Amino acid sequence: MIKKKSDLLLDDQLYSYLSWKAGILLKKFVSRFDFIKPRKYAKHSVKIQKSLRRHIIRARELWLLPFAR
Repeated sequence: MIKKKSDLLLDDQLYSYLSWKAGILLKKFVSRFDFIKPRKYAKHSVKIQKSLRRHIIRARELWLLPFAR
């Protein structure tokens, strides 16, 4: 039996607010060592995880999020 992943961003209707400018929202999906949390632990679909990764990388390039500690 395959367990369907529950998208936290879709449940909270936060997916529309997901952008590289939303630093506070993106910090929820980064570990304490500033690595992007894997899809297994964040419980997102592939589509949302790819867009989340893209936004985090863009925010890091503009120094809105740190690269690593």
